[in-house]
Amino acid sequence: INFEFSDSFWVTMKSNITDEVVDKVTDRVTNNVPDNVPDNVPDKRQLLVLELIKKNNQVLLKDLAKNLKVSTRTIRRDIEKLKKINKLKRIGSEKGGHWKIIEHN
Repeated sequence: INFEFSDSFWVTMKSNITDEVVDKVTDRVTNNVPDNVPDNVPDKRQLLVLELIKKNNQVLLKDLAKNLKVSTRTIRRDIEKLKKINKLKRIGSEKGGHWKIIEHN
């Protein structure tokens, strides 16, 4: 890692942490998080996705991502979970279709 401070000097830091170690830690964290959250309960961001879709059922993924300040990949994961737990459905094609929020009694 290199840092430059006011054109005065450079600091170089070396690390013994390899990409393999980082990947193992990331996998361990990622794999443990879902165990703590019930599969059938949307999280806060997913509820916000549903709220935005209620306002505009033709909203684009990129617009959802921009509004919620996350990546489109994150929005895709949220939508897949919402579809899996039967809270959201896509009607029609990706370009010409719209979202349908499934209300449960």
